Amino acid sequence: MEEFTNSTVSFDSLPKFELVPFQPLNKNYLNVVYISNAIFAVILAIGLTLFIIFNDFVRSNVILWVAILIGIIALLFWLSNISFRKKGYALREKDILFRKGILSTTKTVIPFNRIQHVALHEGVFSRMYQLSELQVYTAGGSSSDLHIPGLPKEEAERIKSFLLNKITVLENVSNVIEEPIFPEEIREENHPIDESRSDSENETQN
Repeated sequence: MEEFTNSTVSFDSLPKFELVPFQPLNKNYLNVVYISNAIFAVILAIGLTLFIIFNDFVRSNVILWVAILIGIIALLFWLSNISFRKKGYALREKDILFRKGILSTTKTVIPFNRIQHVALHEGVFSRMYQLSELQVYTAGGSSSDLHIPGLPKEEAERIKSFLLNKITVLENVSNVIEEPIFPEEIREENHPIDESRSDSENETQN
């Protein structure tokens, strides 16, 4: 019987995320983001135009509102660029990581033994650049717990196959561990006793 131990874990021995080399997203994904931003900017411009036509206050300060619109669009493109540069992903032996953020950085880690399903999604503009989004679902989640956009389609397929293979291996190992194994002697001892046979043997002996 193994002796119980509960030693203190040194923080210096813990894995450091700063040392994990993150793979950046495909550069074409930034074009996809810019296209989406341009469509949003057109919608804002149409909305402002309608306000100018039907609102006297906006019409009297048209230069100010146009400057505000240009500032919002410029800020949107600038933040999108920062967000793109901060995003990255990494695969390790036991988990998958994704990094994102603008002002602050968030790093998500999902162990392979928590993954339930993996899917690929292709948007209209992503399909133009042969890009896919990897969606990872974990136990108890109705929506994807992790999504990595801007992956080349072939690379996304390889990662998906890799994760599905990991899931299958872990499930097989779990099933083997959970299945009870009984020695032959225990199986024989657990067989029901034939009472009629025992009574006849006792009568013969008597």
